Amino acid sequence: MTRIAVDVGNSRISSAVVDNGKIVDIWHHETLLPSQAADAILSGARAHKAKVAIASVVPEASDVILKRLLEAGEDAIQITTQSQTLISGTYKTLGVDRVASIVAALRLFGKGRGAFVIDCGTATTFTAASADGEFQGGWITLGLGRTLRALNEHTDQLPDLTGKVRSVNQLAPGHRTDDAILSGTLLAHTGIIKQWITTARAVLPGKHTSVITGGYANQIAPFLTDIEHLTPTLTLLGIDLIAKEEGVRVDRD
Repeated sequence: MTRIAVDVGNSRISSAVVDNGKIVDIWHHETLLPSQAADAILSGARAHKAKVAIASVVPEASDVILKRLLEAGEDAIQITTQSQTLISGTYKTLGVDRVASIVAALRLFGKGRGAFVIDCGTATTFTAASADGEFQGGWITLGLGRTLRALNEHTDQLPDLTGKVRSVNQLAPGHRTDDAILSGTLLAHTGIIKQWITTARAVLPGKHTSVITGGYANQIAPFLTDIEHLTPTLTLLGIDLIAKEEGVRVDRD
């Protein structure tokens, strides 16, 4: 089955055409522009004769998209942390994007192990689950881009280097303010993630595979030797997997 998987995040809306578990097309819109995203999703659904599955952490944006799709007569479902049944032991405010990512990590890479997912986006998050799909907890901190912006907003002389975050490629001490900020922020994030993984392995039972995803994953992953899989589209793949399972469940009922 072909499906349009939609991940409505804090900064951007990512949409992908998923055909039998493989992403064949992907596009992005700013979360502040949900109407534009809705039009693109509607066009994609009609072109591929695909159903739409949406996971959102910004209800105001996803409501706009769902309304547009339903008015156009397109079939759309909204996945939530409470509606899915693949991960147990979740709490009410656990982001559905984190749930989708851990589902994909377990299904695609687990091979009888649990999973650690590090998502490097607006926030940097860590999510753990056991091999049988039980949520084991996680951590959250400010993301790489927002950390750079915060340094500018809360100091008098440090520049805003948010636009240069994609160029961060080294951890050496900087000899200019810009370099010191960029490499220092990247080093801080790699240190946080390494400590998260070390601590999780010490306190959580079972073996786990480690997966990194998110918009800044490509900048951070090269400096992390403990990461087994780099999959920037992990959340979208998880949305498709959850939607597939929900479809099977409905058919059984």
